[in-house]
Amino acid sequence: MPPEIFASYSREDQAQVFPIVDKLRERGLNIWIDQEGIHGAKLWSQEIVNAIDNSKVFILFASAKAFLSKNVTKELALASESDKHILPIFIEDAEIPAAMKYQLAGIQHLVHEQGQTEQTADNILRTLGNLDIQSAEPQPTAVTTPPATKPASKTPLVAGALVIALAVIAFLLFRGDSSNERPTRIFATETKTYKSTTDLCIVTVHNSGVAKDVSEENRELRDELSAKLSRFKDYKVQEAKAVSPDATTQELLAVAKELDTEFILQVTINSDRKRINTKLLDVQDGRNFWSKTIREIDIEVGGEFIYEATGLIAAHIAGHDGAIHRDILAKALVKKEEDLTPIELLQLGKAVWEEQTEGVTVKGTKYLERCIEINPDISTAHAILSEVYLEDIRADYNLVPDAVTKAKDSISRAIELNPSNAIALIEQIWISWYEKDFTACKLQAEAAIKANPYEPLVLVSAGSFYLSTGIDLQLGKKYNDLALKYNETPQGWYYYGYINYYIESGEYDRALEYALKTGVANEQATSRALALYWVNDQKDTAVKYYKELISKYPKFTLDTLRKIHDVWSPSKVTKDLIENAFQEVKQAAMN
Repeated sequence: MPPEIFASYSREDQAQVFPIVDKLRERGLNIWIDQEGIHGAKLWSQEIVNAIDNSKVFILFASAKAFLSKNVTKELALASESDKHILPIFIEDAEIPAAMKYQLAGIQHLVHEQGQTEQTADNILRTLGNLDIQSAEPQPTAVTTPPATKPASKTPLVAGALVIALAVIAFLLFRGDSSNERPTRIFATETKTYKSTTDLCIVTVHNSGVAKDVSEENRELRDELSAKLSRFKDYKVQEAKAVSPDATTQELLAVAKELDTEFILQVTINSDRKRINTKLLDVQDGRNFWSKTIREIDIEVGGEFIYEATGLIAAHIAGHDGAIHRDILAKALVKKEEDLTPIELLQLGKAVWEEQTEGVTVKGTKYLERCIEINPDISTAHAILSEVYLEDIRADYNLVPDAVTKAKDSISRAIELNPSNAIALIEQIWISWYEKDFTACKLQAEAAIKANPYEPLVLVSAGSFYLSTGIDLQLGKKYNDLALKYNETPQGWYYYGYINYYIESGEYDRALEYALKTGVANEQATSRALALYWVNDQKDTAVKYYKELISKYPKFTLDTLRKIHDVWSPSKVTKDLIENAFQEVKQAAMN
């Protein structure tokens, strides 16, 4: 079968083009690309005309060098005259020359970011859904020169990636019989390729000059850590070759760049298996932004050292609020909004729970919706957006029409994208809790913990449910304690469940302590804190908090507090204590 995709490029760009085409050919795409120098052959005219004529899609790898190429100019002209679907893929910023402006006018283009070969190919393939292009076994390049000069699988890759992207978009936009009608062309918005995961590699050390000579302890450590990190579905985890114990930062970064990962984690264990050293580097700027030493004495009695320590490490770096999240978030906070990547937008959306106010919730919604708009394939983005939508109605903001339906649609999409994503599984619990389906809450918590028992968000969500409702105080405390163990920088709401736990046990001073740890950024938290100040016989402070509450939220009443309790279903003991104390504080403030 003749190739359905024709790839045009400048030979000076082959280092960027060939890897893309290779990735596409590995997936069975039939691509014609001149990688053997046919441009210098006598039959150039016949070969090129036949190849373009037989193709359905023409991909142009656009660059300054390609725009100066006479051969590329002729190929584009032939494709345009033959009414082929044309897809320019810019591999660098370059101004379109006058000779090509007519052929490229109104055509949508893609942008390939250097080092993003896999992602470019994946995003191109994802757009192929309805395109009538058949996958096939990889085909040798259709050239007259013997394939000994370069493997047939390399040159075609670049053209293929571009061609496919063009083909999909063109087919979706111009579906129909194009033999009699010239396709309408769009040169609307620039489309970039983005990753759906954060990529991390793990490296340990070897015992000698041979990279494969890794001690049994370090091999076990690396493999166990890799297995635990694989449960965190926002990450793509790779094991790198071992390095020297004296490896420099530059050597570590070189290993990461070879695997095209954004972060590299080095882990080692000493010979007596009693101490593990770790350090985490940001490959972009070379910073060692997180490190930790774990000793056997730091592990609970009865726990196997490597097993327990790797759980801590995985959670601390890859958890919902982990070190990598904080590193990406810090960078995102100083970037212009239009420059934010989907992964950065996700971190900004996740940070909404740092301060649960209307303004922060609105911002979080915007960030997550934008994340999904430019990369709809991130399961966790849909999952977090589900609860942000729900918060609109729980907190009575009422800014999102039909918020519950949107929340349900978002969580369904999150699970559809990745059924084993523990964050997607646990986010279901908030909808079930809101709808008072506590049986569903139990089952959803169980499934999420099974999927990832090291994810702090999963543990604290399950723990908060059991503690706050009073359904199982001991199980709830167990989960909450684990969540704090696995999270070095917990958000304030992690402490919420403990308030009910200590009220139930009559330890009102501890309940107040955790109420203050939760924070008093909104009306719900402030009303709870003032009530606990009152029952702890700190009357003046309670009245002060009440006056501040009414000054900031003048419409807040006992009925408002009861509505909040109706949403969260606290135990009867907690509900009665807080509401009675609130009423007493109000009366004292009015005297």
